[in-house]
Amino acid sequence: MNTVPQVNEEIVINKIACPLHVIALKQGLDVINENEVLKVVTGAKNVSQELTSACTAMGHTVKSIEENTITILYVKKTGDR
Repeated sequence: MNTVPQVNEEIVINKIACPLHVIALKQGLDVINENEVLKVVTGAKNVSQELTSACTAMGHTVKSIEENTITILYVKKTGDR
C-alpha cells in the first residue's frame, strides 16, 4: 500500500480501553471482506501504535499516516482473522 488506498469502511478509536479498542478494531474488520481496507482514525500516537501491533499480529497489512494531532491507519484485511 504505497498510496492512500480506497477505503471500504471507517471507524474511530480515540483511546486505549483494554480490551475495547481491540474489540472495536475486530468489529470493524468483520464488516469488510478480504483485501478490502478499513480506515481507523485514532486519537493519540499510543493508540495507533497499539492498534498497528494488533493488526500485524492478526496478519493484516497496515499503512499509517499522521495528520495534525491524529494518526490514520489504513488496514488491508488479509483473510478472515
